[in-house]
Amino acid sequence: MTDRDEFEYDIALSFAEEDRATADTFADLLTSKDIKVFYDQYEPAALWGKNVVDHLVNIYARKARYCVLFVSRHYPLGKWTEVERTSAQERAFRDANEYILPIVIDDVEVPGITETTGYRDLRQHSMESIVSGLEQKLIQTKGRSGPPSRSHDLRSGNIPSTHPKSDVQ
Repeated sequence: MTDRDEFEYDIALSFAEEDRATADTFADLLTSKDIKVFYDQYEPAALWGKNVVDHLVNIYARKARYCVLFVSRHYPLGKWTEVERTSAQERAFRDANEYILPIVIDDVEVPGITETTGYRDLRQHSMESIVSGLEQKLIQTKGRSGPPSRSHDLRSGNIPSTHPKSDVQ
């Protein structure tokens, strides 16, 4: 990243493996609109040899403008989805701007997501209309500053050199 105001990704996708076909179609629609997407299938070599947990924490906590989270009955059961969701929630807690954009696939509640955050329901909206709305949201927020300047998550690699009391809330 050359500009501090830019994110590496416009969107990071978080989904259960059982919902990969849905995520795959959604990722393809996003990339067809020139939206920068973190989708694990697009970057398998980037994960090779890395500590995947640390890498995912950094992406979901800092490197994406938005996290699109596919809410399904499978989502709360996965270990990887838990890493992604908690990292996204930590980011949402630190950042006053909206960050988590849930898309509901079926009737399930994900702690801290569906009961407190506006969402789109894939049973009521087409993927194309959701992508179009997301494209508009990105146009409106492109000028917004980059990720929060400091992370309190040691796994993210963004460890402040000092921890003044004013930074801890």
